[in-house]
Amino acid sequence: MAAIKTLLIMVMLATGIRSGNRSPEAPVYEAKRDYYAAVFLNRSHVSVGASANIGLFRRQSDTLWANIYRPNLFTFGIGMWAKGSTKRYYIAAGNGVHRSDDGRTSWRVLTDWRTEEILSLALDPVDSSRLYIGTPWGVFRSADDGSSWQKKSRGMKKGFVQKVVIDHVQRQTLYACSEDDLYCSTDEGENWKPLHVGVSGLMTVVQNPVNPAHLLVGTEDNGVRVSFDRGKTWKNAAGLPPTAFYALCISSDLETVYAGGYLSGVWKSRNGGLSWDPLWQSDQLEAVYTIFVHPENPRHIMIGTSGQGIFESFDEGSTWRQAGLRGCHVKQIELYP
Repeated sequence: MAAIKTLLIMVMLATGIRSGNRSPEAPVYEAKRDYYAAVFLNRSHVSVGASANIGLFRRQSDTLWANIYRPNLFTFGIGMWAKGSTKRYYIAAGNGVHRSDDGRTSWRVLTDWRTEEILSLALDPVDSSRLYIGTPWGVFRSADDGSSWQKKSRGMKKGFVQKVVIDHVQRQTLYACSEDDLYCSTDEGENWKPLHVGVSGLMTVVQNPVNPAHLLVGTEDNGVRVSFDRGKTWKNAAGLPPTAFYALCISSDLETVYAGGYLSGVWKSRNGGLSWDPLWQSDQLEAVYTIFVHPENPRHIMIGTSGQGIFESFDEGSTWRQAGLRGCHVKQIELYP
């Protein structure tokens, strides 16, 4: 029997709802899989009755979601650590990191931080006790399941860290997107060195899961930059507009890359991110915050949008349909075993 996998989705509740383009021949939601969504209120998009639609949601049908956990209004990162029968789910929320040890039924807060700015969360794939978070004050690390945290930002000039990523091959190597550059640490965050991307305002970074030397970064207003040598040199991506790109995703074929951002729609590259073509340009897409490509079926794509919820494609982006959580900002999509 195939293992059931879990899809976790980060969303921010907002107003402004339009219907999506639907593909009449597209497959419907697979009931055998468990999909989850974390929803929270956006400061600039407050609507009446919105407080009931925050927290962690489970997908019930094609477009229906049920709320199963409400941490607070602001949630920026999610993660899962699994080994054997042990599964731990984490949420980085406004008041700190939350954890569930019983399949997402009960939760406890691991920290008591008075901040709404934990921007990203990364879990060590081998050591379940080690976690990293990105904040406006830099990178913090925990070595005791989130019970205590230490700032690990030595070498960073500026601390606003939008994204922290653990290397797929060398888990002691980390990448962090900061205001001024992409930084790399080879000693589990103790020391950081800039990789000199050549632009500031980095929003996200992705690493090729098979070729760890292949990196891509999305920037605030300079499109996408690509490296094939672990950040020693960088190339400008051709064909993209000079706008913010929040979302990057490498498909399982390892050459196809998808990108999305502010007022740019969804873009597709067939050569590892060197050149791009528009995939879906629609007035429904004010911003694309996240892109998910199914690891076992690269034709299945999901995008998280600003205020329009989730859109889904089963033909590599030729047609799209609305997949629920309309009126929400979708921040992150992950598939967990």
